Amino acid sequence: MRVLMTAIPAPGHLTLMVPLAWGLRAAGHEVVVVSQPDLAPVIRGAGLPAHAVGEHLDQLAMLRERLPDDQPPIEAWGRQGEVMAAIAARTWATFTQYAVDRYVEFATAWRPDLIVSEPFEFTGRLAGGVLKIPSVRHGLGVNGLTGRFDGTAREVLSRTADRLGLESGLPEPALTLDPCPPTLQYPGIGGAQPLRFVPYNGTGVLPGWAVDMPRDVRRVCVSLGNQTIALNGMPLLRRLIEAVSGIDRTEVVVAVSSSDLPLVGDVPGNVRLVDSLPLQLFLHHCDAVVHHGGAGTALTATSFGLPQLVVPQFLDQFDFGDRIAAVGAGIALDTVEKQNSVEGLRQAVTDLLEDSAYTRAARGLRDEMTAMPSPAETVTLLEELAAGR
Repeated sequence: MRVLMTAIPAPGHLTLMVPLAWGLRAAGHEVVVVSQPDLAPVIRGAGLPAHAVGEHLDQLAMLRERLPDDQPPIEAWGRQGEVMAAIAARTWATFTQYAVDRYVEFATAWRPDLIVSEPFEFTGRLAGGVLKIPSVRHGLGVNGLTGRFDGTAREVLSRTADRLGLESGLPEPALTLDPCPPTLQYPGIGGAQPLRFVPYNGTGVLPGWAVDMPRDVRRVCVSLGNQTIALNGMPLLRRLIEAVSGIDRTEVVVAVSSSDLPLVGDVPGNVRLVDSLPLQLFLHHCDAVVHHGGAGTALTATSFGLPQLVVPQFLDQFDFGDRIAAVGAGIALDTVEKQNSVEGLRQAVTDLLEDSAYTRAARGLRDEMTAMPSPAETVTLLEELAAGR
């Protein structure tokens, strides 16, 4: 079986699909990942074949252009979930109008049996319709905005679908894979096939400190992701470091990219700055995670059964914060005022560390995730789908 996978040029959207791609390869199937040239290094770094289509497309630059100087998204835009979802959907649907012919041309030449796409990427679904093969949507976590996102895309792409001979418009996925534990997912969102989330945040070298944890010290990971930092998020990171480093008997591990390290400044002695180290290499010895609500970070922390403090900035990050708080596995501070308060941030992390109810709820989500079908088990389902069974 040949499987074509597609993702927008956002590393976090691809990394969630990598374990499924590995499962397909391990079962003897061919896989190629198609995206803009920006994503090719991430694809190759995961050990997967890449095919670049079109020109470089800097999605972070696109977002920065919409932001006022020195304001993070939460300050400039607030929650505005539906508005921002519509803007994002329109942006990627418009890109699809210009790119789809090249995707269809490649797919026609490569002749896949199945196409797997993440929810922001629409060319795969259109190509599947043209080739009359099944397309699969690989979810990115909490799906509060997916329906509204799809509605906007369907509207924007109606003429493109007509031009391609797809009378019913943007094709619906034949199957949706959902890596989010059912309890954490929004109630009432059904019809998806559970897929166990397997943490993959990139490759790295396991350091000695990650497996050597002093017994009388608690460890908290702080990770805001590259995108949040790039979108004027460094002041928030500094406040978080100040807040968590002030908690007694606590070591702080701050995951930050090498390009951002010089911007962090001086840190207290109980703070360890780690350069682009994948989270899955050291979260097993952490007691809590502080993050922005990005899907990869959020689901990785969930897979380790860790209570979480979520400081969301935009789009579905607010959804994840809402849900992790609703199920009792964490706390969401989702306003500018709350995120600007060092004392409030410190108290939230202290509560996570000292109230065992958060840890019990987090471990319940971990156990639920572990019970979901693995990527290897899911391959059989995809084989049957491609075969028309």
